[in-house]
Amino acid sequence: MHVVVPGILPDLYRDQRILLGWAWTYLVVAELIGTSSGITLFITQQARYQHFDNVYAAILLIGIIGFGSDLVLARLGRRLFPWDRGTERA
Repeated sequence: MHVVVPGILPDLYRDQRILLGWAWTYLVVAELIGTSSGITLFITQQARYQHFDNVYAAILLIGIIGFGSDLVLARLGRRLFPWDRGTERA
């Protein structure tokens, strides 16, 4: 039991990172379906008035936030699990 739990934690943590990415995608999709506030409402309104520079900026902002949170979680994972010698090094 003392070896199994520490051995599985890095893989479990990586799975959580993947699920966070999926959750981020589903959040944006759920906002697109029906919302009265949020960044996707902003994107929809700006597209309606053909302000595509604002649309691209908002989409880029969503991507930067998602990528940044994944980088932070990857570094945190390396600190939490120094014994992990997995192939992933983000």
